[in-house]
This record gives sequence, C-alpha cells and structure tokens, in this order.
Amino acid sequence: MYPNFTFDYFPAQYYSRTSTEQSTFPSFAGQSRLGTPRSLKSHPVSFAHLVQETKTRMLSHLNRCNLIPKHYAQRESLHGKMLLEATEWSIQIQGLPIASLRMVYIHGGKNEIINTWIFPNRPSRMPVYAAELIAVSDAIRVAFVDIQVPALEGSIVEDTSMMTGSLAPRFASLPCNEAPPFWAIQESQGNFTYARNVPAVDLPTIEACYLAYMDAYLNHFACEDVGKSILRLARDEDALNALLSYQHHHMEHSPGNKFLSKLFGSDWTEAFMREFLFEKPQG
Repeated sequence: MYPNFTFDYFPAQYYSRTSTEQSTFPSFAGQSRLGTPRSLKSHPVSFAHLVQETKTRMLSHLNRCNLIPKHYAQRESLHGKMLLEATEWSIQIQGLPIASLRMVYIHGGKNEIINTWIFPNRPSRMPVYAAELIAVSDAIRVAFVDIQVPALEGSIVEDTSMMTGSLAPRFASLPCNEAPPFWAIQESQGNFTYARNVPAVDLPTIEACYLAYMDAYLNHFACEDVGKSILRLARDEDALNALLSYQHHHMEHSPGNKFLSKLFGSDWTEAFMREFLFEKPQG
C-alpha cells in the first residue's frame, strides 16, 4: 500500500482546500481556452478543455455515448464544494463495440481532477489507456498518462511499446522529482509521462500529452482495419479476467478510495468504483 497517495497515484495534499473556498461548479460549455490568454494569478487551472476534446474525439469516431445510472453520472460532494461528473463512451467499429472510454471529472473552487480510462473488450489485442491529472489553483500538481498492457499478447506488445516510445520523449522536459509508485506502473512498458508541480504556463504541454497518447491509441486501435480484425475475435474470458484483476489491483492499492469516500460517501464510492469506473467490459 502507498498511504501517502490518493485517488490512483497521487499525494493527498494535492486535493486540500481551504475553508474559505466557495462552491463553484464550472460547466463544460464555454470552457475551451483555445486562443484565450491565461492569467496565472487570477484563473485557476481547468481541465474542462480536455473534457470537451475527449468528447470531440469520441464524436469524430462515430462512437456512442452510453447512458449510465444518474446517481453515477453526477454527484455533489457531501460538503457541497465539489462536483463529480462521469461519462462513458462505447468505441465502435461498424456500429459494434471494441472498447469503453470512461471519464471522471471532479471540479469545484480551485480543485480539478480528470481521470480517463479506455478498457478494451478484447484485452489480449488492445491495451489500456490511463490518464489522471490533478490541479490545485494555478498549478498541475500531478499528471500521469500511459498506455498499459495488462493482458496484451504477441507482437502487439512490441507495437504498443514502439508507439508509446515515440510519445514519451516529447514530454520528458516536464518537471518531476520522484518516480510513481511501483504498483501504478506494473503493467507499463516504461513509456509513461509522469509530472509533478507543473506551472499553469505549461498547461498546453499537459493537454498535448493527454491528447497525444489518446490520439495514438485511437488512431492505431480504433481504425477500420484493426477494428475489424478485433471484431472477428471471440470473447476471451481469460484475458478479460486478467483485465479485471488489473482493475481490482488499482482499486485495492488506491488510497483514493478513502479520499472519494470522504467526499461522496463510502457506500457510493465502493459501488461507483466496482459498477462503473472499473467494471469489467461487457461486449
């Protein structure tokens, strides 16, 4: 266990709020900062742009936004200062699902968290996209982005390594003074991006990193030819169980469960993790 880390990877102090911070829930609409100057002193970091860009990519690939239970789609924190918004997209080829993108956006006052996963329906043939960004006020306290291989087999492992190996050097200049916890990168091939205490002026680089890994994933695995070959495969329960073990591994090792329990209630958090965020792919 890593008692000093919260949510999936990161230090609890990055979520701290002062008692004077007001309850503010920015909407997704109108949050894009393209072409808008950033004021480091007066405007806290927002990940709403990445929420919108993720949605845009899902729409451009003709994917389907899934209906999820209302009590998981949106929940206000018990102290009324933060809002959690969850979405799920079915990534499709010829109208048939090959993976699920699940995104959690937690925001309020000066705190912003975005946690995005892509879980494949055929995990022996597709890896997992994982991203978590945490901002407090005018700095990105932690950013972790990777494409991991918990159940991948054969030459696709090497292909994925080559793909991420071309991405990681682009973001190696981002500041970081420590390694991520071992359990968080057990299924990584080492080409992750992990940054700490990134000033708001470098937010465009963080955004570019999140989107570059996602675009590489979608362009390689959600393209027509690869998608069709994946669709021809029968459901592999052994591979899906390996993926589920990976998902449970994150739940069990993540002190973020305690953090979210304090914000949204322990029973709700347990159900949210098991029945939505880390639910086994069904397709």
